[in-house]
Amino acid sequence: MDFLDSNDCIIACSSGGDINSAIAIIRISGFKSLDIFQDVFSINVQKIKKRYAHFCKIIDNNSVIDEIVLTYFEGPNSFNGENILELSVHGNTINIQSIINLFCDKFEIRKSFPGEFSYRALRNKKLNLTQVEGLDLFLNANNPLSLKQGMSLLNGTLQDAYHQLLTSYKMHRSAIELSIDFMDDVGEDEANFQITKTLNDLKSSVSVLKDRIINNGASLIEPEVVLVGEPNAGKSSFFNSLLNNHRAIVSNIAGTTRDYITEEIFFNNARFKLIDTAGVRDTSDLIESAGIEKTWQVAKNAFYKILVINPFESSIELIDTYKKNEFDLMIFSNADNNDFKTKSSLILSQLDIIGPIEPIFLTGPIEPNINGSIEPKVSTSPIEPNIIGPIGANLSETNEKLNLFVLNNIFSKYKDISNKEPILLNRHIDQIKIIYDKIDNYHLTIKKTTDISIISSEFNIIGHCISELVGIISPDDVLENIFQNFCIGK
Repeated sequence: MDFLDSNDCIIACSSGGDINSAIAIIRISGFKSLDIFQDVFSINVQKIKKRYAHFCKIIDNNSVIDEIVLTYFEGPNSFNGENILELSVHGNTINIQSIINLFCDKFEIRKSFPGEFSYRALRNKKLNLTQVEGLDLFLNANNPLSLKQGMSLLNGTLQDAYHQLLTSYKMHRSAIELSIDFMDDVGEDEANFQITKTLNDLKSSVSVLKDRIINNGASLIEPEVVLVGEPNAGKSSFFNSLLNNHRAIVSNIAGTTRDYITEEIFFNNARFKLIDTAGVRDTSDLIESAGIEKTWQVAKNAFYKILVINPFESSIELIDTYKKNEFDLMIFSNADNNDFKTKSSLILSQLDIIGPIEPIFLTGPIEPNINGSIEPKVSTSPIEPNIIGPIGANLSETNEKLNLFVLNNIFSKYKDISNKEPILLNRHIDQIKIIYDKIDNYHLTIKKTTDISIISSEFNIIGHCISELVGIISPDDVLENIFQNFCIGK
């Protein structure tokens, strides 16, 4: 990042910069004194009160550029610890750029890089690393869960849990130092009691966090719903139906979709990314093969996987490939065909499923039941198989019922996971796993040895890992990854 060591005065539009709006906010940060701006404001800058809104005009060569509301935040009591001037201007994009250019031309001010205001807050210790990550998550949230956790990292319960872990670490360190330096004063029994108690508190703090870990937190930040199946299974038609729009090209020619297509769908105030993939089959076509490889790459990390099968065109040879993936929902098309039960039974038997076949919908994952036999988990949907029929390209009432059933299933999974308040950021997930394992190893170490140098070394490693999680230390590669996602003016 080019701005890590910069102390330049910077300017940017923090809202409404790309489209016309009623009001836009222009931020200026890093200047030494308000006096330098006297020539462009109609107000006497000496009379500007901190944190008060002042109506005035921006003037250039005796011409009024705009009528604005000006607010001054004096450092260090500001968002990033620097002097900040916020100008609420009329939000026409031409007007915004004219004002920014005016300040850049008249004063030693440059346009800011994305995230530079927030980076200065980190540098000046107004925010720590986890709070900056929370801000990033909050600003870029695609769903209520990300929004909530972003705020929780900024100033909520998750941030408190991280600090509780740090506090537990410090308490255990104090207990160790007490046993080394003041053993004669406190006695061996009391010293050992304090070490055991504080270590148990430390393990409890990290266990609470580990219980909130899911394998791929990023899958909930932007939940992906992927449709997988062979060519002509009906994926693209179903994709169009869910979107209520003929977005994907559909035809009877196998292999029409050769690369995945993505669109957003909104349901119950949550946003999901719907992905239509290339049909999977054995092929010698290099372009189609590349598309199929992408299909499995996308499916691997998807939040919700739907397998669409046309039992009259399905290849038994692909069954083993399907079994390697845990699908959330299976949809068999063409259930109105007279030979449907025979064809679908053959496929289900190859998937190691036994039992009666009744519904269109086979919910997953498909797994052994309690008595040891294997059965599909059957949907309780009121939709009868004989009224579903093939997944068609027309947007009929039948398709609407199918869409609602599927969307409710997707949201149900999302809601179930959300209720557990999972930790979303992969850096945090990885770091918590490391801390948990390090504490386990440390516990074994102190049982095996009384060598304080070995114990101290092991414990110092834990402290370093906790500091990185809490955000006391900030590796450059982590900073690079975070701030490249920030918008201009934040």
